Amino acid sequence: MPDKEMRIKKVLIFDIEGPMAHFRKYYTNSSSLTYLFPPRTVVAGLIAGLLGMSSERFSSDEKKIYYEKLDDKKSFIAVSIRSKTRKIMQTVNYYNIKIKNNSLRYQTPLEILVPDKDEQIKYRIYFYHSNEEIYDALKERLEKQDFIYPPYLGITEFLAHINYVGEGAVMRNSNQKIDLSSVCKIKDIELDFSTFGFRYINELMPTGFSNDRIPKKTEVYVGEINTGIIKGVLHTGVSSYTVEYLEGGCKQIENIMPM
Repeated sequence: MPDKEMRIKKVLIFDIEGPMAHFRKYYTNSSSLTYLFPPRTVVAGLIAGLLGMSSERFSSDEKKIYYEKLDDKKSFIAVSIRSKTRKIMQTVNYYNIKIKNNSLRYQTPLEILVPDKDEQIKYRIYFYHSNEEIYDALKERLEKQDFIYPPYLGITEFLAHINYVGEGAVMRNSNQKIDLSSVCKIKDIELDFSTFGFRYINELMPTGFSNDRIPKKTEVYVGEINTGIIKGVLHTGVSSYTVEYLEGGCKQIENIMPM
């Protein structure tokens, strides 16, 4: 949960789409398995790449590793599942590029997400940062579609497209019974299984990394992969956010929670 002192009144909303995705489960080794939706760490890395956080655009104080700059005490990140996917397993060849003239290939099974009925894999990202310089820099790049590094869905081979939806107004939502448009921590909600056709999936994910890439504590996140909507009752003391924005001239009202 973001720091309690961080007042969130607005978010940037954008979609990332592509034909394939792979979000490697951090605890896999010989076989690279994938999450069904991007962890917070992946989205933070995506945003850092779009901004080019090592570039001269940022002041010397901003030259810290992006894990720290985009942690949950400074930034709000929510993810919405917007397409149906399925998994396939492919064997890929890797080379050790640290060895000169190395011709030895390493064959590794790679689990890949591909669209199931939809034309593209699609996730909607909601982002806020307490540092206005970072927030405004991302907003400008989204509006201009001008990114330092190209976006991709998990690994660089799976290039993606960014579609900027707009800026949304955010308010705290005190309702406990709720329909969520984003994934959330399983510990925060009692899921409603009474509606036919809903399919929930749990994923164990790191909440972040330290600057030396040591995973921080893990959490179990839940997402609904048929409709993208999670129905349930939030536990006592847990609240969500309501975001309002325009999409295609139509007003959208959604409930979201941070990763």
